[in-house]
Amino acid sequence: MQVKKYRAADSQQAMRMVRAAHGPDAVILDFHTVDGGVEVVVSLDDNAEHSGLASQIAVTETAAQQMARKITQQFSPAVEPRRERTALDALLDRQKKNAELPGGQGIERQNLGASATQGPASHVATEIPMQSPQLAWSQKDELLTLKQELSSMKSMLMDQLKGHNWQQASFQAPEQRELNSYLASLDLDPSLGRRLCAEIPADENDTLQREILKMLLIKQLPVMTPPSSGAVCLVGPQGAGKTTTIAKIAAQHVLNHGRDSIAILTTDVARVGAQEQLRAYGRILQIPVHTAGDLEEAVKTYRILRKKQLVLIDTAGMSFRDSRGISELQQLTAAMQDVQVFVTVPADAEAYVQSEIIDAYAPLAPQGAVVTRIDEAMRLGGVISNLIQHRLPVAWCANGPKVPQNLSAADGAKLVNMAVRMARAFELKRGPDIEHRPEAAAAADQKRNSTPIAASGGLSLRV
Repeated sequence: MQVKKYRAADSQQAMRMVRAAHGPDAVILDFHTVDGGVEVVVSLDDNAEHSGLASQIAVTETAAQQMARKITQQFSPAVEPRRERTALDALLDRQKKNAELPGGQGIERQNLGASATQGPASHVATEIPMQSPQLAWSQKDELLTLKQELSSMKSMLMDQLKGHNWQQASFQAPEQRELNSYLASLDLDPSLGRRLCAEIPADENDTLQREILKMLLIKQLPVMTPPSSGAVCLVGPQGAGKTTTIAKIAAQHVLNHGRDSIAILTTDVARVGAQEQLRAYGRILQIPVHTAGDLEEAVKTYRILRKKQLVLIDTAGMSFRDSRGISELQQLTAAMQDVQVFVTVPADAEAYVQSEIIDAYAPLAPQGAVVTRIDEAMRLGGVISNLIQHRLPVAWCANGPKVPQNLSAADGAKLVNMAVRMARAFELKRGPDIEHRPEAAAAADQKRNSTPIAASGGLSLRV
């Protein structure tokens, strides 16, 4: 691949030089500021050439595989070798046995996994009582410390309860003790784990059982294609990563479709620096960023921006306990016609906190979820369990702070495989002395979670 550099006084002149030399389909590898202006690095290879080369490689590999298959069939003996039993074979045998049960029990069990993925988010949130301003937490150090201690105690009790549930499940079904230990390592919800265990043959070996578990999780995890047009509104608690995710989506859209078909609208006027952060991204990407201070201004601005192909709406962070703020946010999204709402769910939060976040934002009728902060999570079983149980499809996954590299369209298989790798690392860390003690493993996990971790800094953006 050959590259060429262009320097100009500003980005507009540089882009005109690139367009004049290579046309509108030029591939930009890098864009940064230098003394006296900017520098653009352009690839001289065309995308079509890469596509053609990839197609030729694929055709060559297919022809080679066919030739090798013919040679093998010609010189190999007539007796076919014995094929190793796979997880799919075990599942098919299990479904065949269930189909032969009287009363249609097998049919109901086969449809168990399919029912978990039907339709978008339809979970009805539990009503949250209104909180008066007088009941807000004081800013005194003693009360803030007490609040943190109560939160830590709640987290520890939830982990102990989850470990007790896994221990009770192993006591009731000793033949599934190894599988229950693995489910506890994944940090799956016990109720979901019991439902999955009913689908896994108990007479299979541990390796096949784990492969069957992966297949069931991939099948039941709801996933949707991220929208590339229309109005996309991100909602969620403070610090969940909404603003950074907006910047990542915008940067990817500019790279693929250009900067003339996108606009950003922010309604976050409460958090210090939120608007400045988006404006900085807007200046880099050369796209407009609009600010709205109230509902009326936001609706008027949105009506003007609807002619754009993609409108990204950033909202103020709302705690799942702030029922009044969520009600105002619901009025905002309802006033915007054809807006698509996505809940931002941090993967490093406790599983019960993630569940409360999804429940609190359910009145906004979200189309899907954005799973963020994957790089800071120890395990992913909690967020996978919540997505399955709430029937909330995931659209994007963010695994770092870099813009736009650390954002990708959701892939159920990749997310489950990542959770499996994290569980394997967790099993190695907890040691053989607590290999079959889920409650001790939960306590060790809580101890690691309570250790402060230095936040990683630095953002990189290449256009």
